[in-house]
Amino acid sequence: MESLIYNAQNALTALGVQHPEKWSKSELLTWHLAKRGRFAVSATLLLLCAITICTGALITALVKHQWEMASQMWLPSYALFVLTAGFAQLDRVATQRGWPTAYVQWAALQAILACRPRPDDDHAASMATSELSKQVERLGVALVTYALFGISRRSELRAALLPHCVRMSQQLDDAFEASLRDHSQVKVLAERIVHSIDILVRQEPLSLAPSPEPTSGESMPTEPPIPWRMVIAHLLALLIGAALIEGFKVLGFSAEHLLLLTPLIYLVIQIPYLSTGKVPNALRHLPRLGSTVPTPSPEGEPSPLEAGASGNVPRPLTPTPQSHDQAPRSTTS
Repeated sequence: MESLIYNAQNALTALGVQHPEKWSKSELLTWHLAKRGRFAVSATLLLLCAITICTGALITALVKHQWEMASQMWLPSYALFVLTAGFAQLDRVATQRGWPTAYVQWAALQAILACRPRPDDDHAASMATSELSKQVERLGVALVTYALFGISRRSELRAALLPHCVRMSQQLDDAFEASLRDHSQVKVLAERIVHSIDILVRQEPLSLAPSPEPTSGESMPTEPPIPWRMVIAHLLALLIGAALIEGFKVLGFSAEHLLLLTPLIYLVIQIPYLSTGKVPNALRHLPRLGSTVPTPSPEGEPSPLEAGASGNVPRPLTPTPQSHDQAPRSTTS
């Protein structure tokens, strides 16, 4: 860890950028240990799965009944490999979300190391540019992860912190694109990385990237949040309904009995909506029989919706008697 910090300081000195006020060595050490432990566990499991797959494939190729052996040995070992790879990815995400501050510090340190002056070799310079692009992208992802999981799980605080981290990530991307046009602009990129390190060490995340002053007629675009609780409630309702139907089939109920048990199934699948506090839109706004039915008005007469408050009064759905002036004309020929 000391050697990495020393190399980062040398890179900043070569670029003419002031060093950070303080390096968070404890956070860097925490991330280094977590990353090394995650790599050891993932590599061990993946090696075990690879040995299992190779052994299953070899035995399958040597026996006569290859399809039966493949279904009993090779396919389960392949499924184990897929599940292990999925576990490794979930463990990576959990590590990033579990130590977001250390993740940001480590990503910033790696980005500073990637900002070192390019070597004279053309191939090495191209590889250095590719490494810098990857590290800047990783630092942007780390900043967003820090905004979502670094301080608090309260939605209000995350909504206040996320725009600052997103703007800082955009500024880093802009500085990297400017360095692709003029390599001397790498100094600006390094200065912004050092600025982010100082802000996070001082625990002042709302000072990462101050928001520009909005004009009078400018409105900030807002994206509606994803209704995760509603999605979870739908999935749970689907699973509960399918489980009930399969359970009734196991108990020996026929299709006629399932029709009689439909009200019970409907009541049971409403439990996820009640537990998550989300009600479907179809049940939230029930239709009213006394609502106004919009009818086309003749020219020159305002419609009930344009007439003001009087147009919002519901009318009964009963036939209106016609006056003598509007009597129907005779149809006799």
